[in-house]
Amino acid sequence: MKEVQKMIEDERLDELSTLLAGMDDVAIRKLISGLVAVDKVIAFRLLNKDMAAEVFEDLDVDQQALLVSSMEDPEILRLLRHLDPDDHVRLFEELPANVAKRLLTNMSPEARDAVNLLLGYPEGCSGRVMSPRYMAVRESQTVEDVLHGLHRSTLRPDEMESIFVIDRERHYLGYIRLGQLIKSTPDTPITDLVTGKDISARTRSPRSEAIDLIMEEDIPALAVVDSEGRLVGAITFDDALDIMEEDTTADIHRSALVGSVKTNIKGASIKMLYKARLPWLLVLVFVNIFSGAGIALFEETITSVIALVFFLPLLIDSGGNAGTQSSTLVIRAMATGDVGSKDWLRLVGREAAVAVLMGCTMAIAVSVLGLVRGGPEVALIVSLTMIVVVLVGSLIGLTLPFVMSRLKIDPATASGPLVTSIADISGVFIYFAMATWILGI
Repeated sequence: MKEVQKMIEDERLDELSTLLAGMDDVAIRKLISGLVAVDKVIAFRLLNKDMAAEVFEDLDVDQQALLVSSMEDPEILRLLRHLDPDDHVRLFEELPANVAKRLLTNMSPEARDAVNLLLGYPEGCSGRVMSPRYMAVRESQTVEDVLHGLHRSTLRPDEMESIFVIDRERHYLGYIRLGQLIKSTPDTPITDLVTGKDISARTRSPRSEAIDLIMEEDIPALAVVDSEGRLVGAITFDDALDIMEEDTTADIHRSALVGSVKTNIKGASIKMLYKARLPWLLVLVFVNIFSGAGIALFEETITSVIALVFFLPLLIDSGGNAGTQSSTLVIRAMATGDVGSKDWLRLVGREAAVAVLMGCTMAIAVSVLGLVRGGPEVALIVSLTMIVVVLVGSLIGLTLPFVMSRLKIDPATASGPLVTSIADISGVFIYFAMATWILGI
């Protein structure tokens, strides 16, 4: 016993695996029963799949419960995550099915995410967010059989609204609605009611595709299948809403050039907020140096007509605001799949027409201020500049998301401060270049 504890303490898990392989099930069961909770799990995980199933079945119920609950321990996950690739000792998918099912069912969403990470499902895929809480029935059953199974099930009522149908090898055959069961006669074969054989998500497919499918089909739960079409999990409608909220929050953060914040704003630490917000602010500091360089370049023009300075914030903000509007509309359309890279040229023409109309309307309003503050020449300068900056800002806001997408960067990064900064720099140069040309300086 002490030898085993020492091996675990020193993380010599390859040696312990060899030792266990030479023991029979009785000796292993006695060994595991005498270990503390954390060590129990480590030793159990090092058993081959058949031996693990045999040992688990022979353990007392209390021992089984302790073993399963202990598998959530972060220390265990840490140890398993750091195993050498050559000795990665049968990660979660190698656990016996009875243990795996019970373990996943009792895990918190956070712990389940950690286990799915160990399974090798990449972040953002359907397998990473699937749940083991679903109702599955065999194709050979009748409505009466399934209803009896529902009465005995420990699932919540909301987890039984979609019932998945599988064959003997767990291949997914489709689903039935609870309402269909209730409205059918008891002797009706399940195969007469099954539908949606093609409505499922692969474990490694993007989770966004699964969410879109749930919304499109308006179903309570979506089956998740492996590469061989076997049912391994489900994504419920409630899960889909939570994921959509998470993705929307991430998009909003990216649109403001804020890094990842893994908690709500009340729970975020000063250090987390500092690290999330500082990097892009530093980048924008250096980007906005170009605005200052533009002002310095046209110093003579500014000193000759001081009234021009009054309109500078108004004009460059108008260009930035128009650009932000344009980029927001495009990014949302790209996210919903309404537009793609092939639509850019057609959108440019329409956006230019809209921008010119908006610019002309805004130019009329600002020309009045120009007359009051600086006379006819200043009014002409600010009016023409308003038209051009709104046009340029709108085209920047439209084009930047397409450029980001082509560079394999999230288009949401192109909105907000980034579009505004680029539009501001353009606005400064356009404004003072226009003033220099009209004033003949």
